Amino acid sequence: MLDLDSPRSRGNLRQAGPGLEVQWGDVTRPDVVRAALEGVDAVVHMAAVLPPAADLHPDLAWQVNVGGTRVLVDMIKDRGGRLPLVFTSSVAVFGPTPHATEPLSAERHTPAPQGGYATSKLEAERVIGEAGLDHVILRLSAAMYLSFGVSDLKRMFAIPLDNRVEFCHPDDAALAIVRAIGRFETVKGQTLIISGGPSQRMLYRDMVGAILGVLGLPLPPAHKFATKPAYLDWYDTERSQELLEFQHSTFADYLRDYRRELERRLSPPFVGFMRWFAGPVLGGIIVRCM
Repeated sequence: MLDLDSPRSRGNLRQAGPGLEVQWGDVTRPDVVRAALEGVDAVVHMAAVLPPAADLHPDLAWQVNVGGTRVLVDMIKDRGGRLPLVFTSSVAVFGPTPHATEPLSAERHTPAPQGGYATSKLEAERVIGEAGLDHVILRLSAAMYLSFGVSDLKRMFAIPLDNRVEFCHPDDAALAIVRAIGRFETVKGQTLIISGGPSQRMLYRDMVGAILGVLGLPLPPAHKFATKPAYLDWYDTERSQELLEFQHSTFADYLRDYRRELERRLSPPFVGFMRWFAGPVLGGIIVRCM
């Protein structure tokens, strides 16, 4: 595994198994990427500058998301170009689609990215597609992490309450990536959307309201939320599910897992206190101060 050395990266890897070999380095440096490719049988390319940083610093997003992809492509070509490549792109490449009348499809809907992150992701797709490498592109949708906390509050308000969203459990997203490697000969050359499926479609107010509800907090006032449509929507995952069989968990499973993670980090009594007393009594004040 190649990752940029930072406190957050090292913290994320504390729970990884003992068999994981980590190389710290910058994906935009050819020497680092060349060394990381030694002895590997396949590549999963997930390195990227993510929102909100990518949209605040579009030059940095382009340098890493596109420049790093070009470096990786060149280094794979140096090895003969036959190394399987799985690239995790994003549904952000479709751009906002508030007037869509059907679930978005990689085959039927043309990307129209807006912002530094989405445009850099689509350009990275183009770089890979034109390189002549064996590859598969996975456009990931909203997969909330269990570490959702205070640092995520600002992003929480960046999506309109009535925006369509389709939840994908992080375990399912991970399974799709793993199966894309294991079934590479079947899926190579394709662009597949990875999301939760028809049963996981909802409005953003349903998603954020349920997440806050784990601590007994009500939905914040509507005026705190953006009104400009976000790039999230509902998706046609029939083809990707047929090929990868990854949709096993639900938003309800995520809420259960999120509650357990909060209990692990904060203690079960504190979570219970928030859910059954502080949230119902003081929740309106708390969310107005967010």
